[in-house]
Amino acid sequence: MINIQEIDHLTEKFYNCICFNAEHYPKFDELQELFYDGGKLINNNFEQPIDFTVQSYVQAIMHQIDEGNVTFYSQQEISDKTEIFGSIAQRISVYEYASAAAAPQPWKRGINYIQYIFHNGKWLITAMIWSDEKEPIKIPETYLL
Repeated sequence: MINIQEIDHLTEKFYNCICFNAEHYPKFDELQELFYDGGKLINNNFEQPIDFTVQSYVQAIMHQIDEGNVTFYSQQEISDKTEIFGSIAQRISVYEYASAAAAPQPWKRGINYIQYIFHNGKWLITAMIWSDEKEPIKIPETYLL
């Protein structure tokens, strides 16, 4: 049951599902399969947190795509720390992202705190909360090792 590679793969699949460009929509049909129940996603980048289920997250992003407000998004994990206890796990997932295909390097960064549960023979995401790096809040160097 305790298999960090399965959690690594699940996390990578999550990041792949939310990336898109003008030719390829996000893989939102696959996203729900990665979550336990309706999932819980919380964007903590604003004064008030914005919380979503997987379904409402998909609807919000698709609305932005359909309105022409966004045509590209790429996010990838650059560092992680995962702790497992029995059938639960949590991960500090440091990511970098760009919302334009020609975004200059280095990309912007942030942290996802992700929680998982082992259920019916596989790991699933139960909840995720994220915040982007911004002044004066910097990602701790210990998270980048």
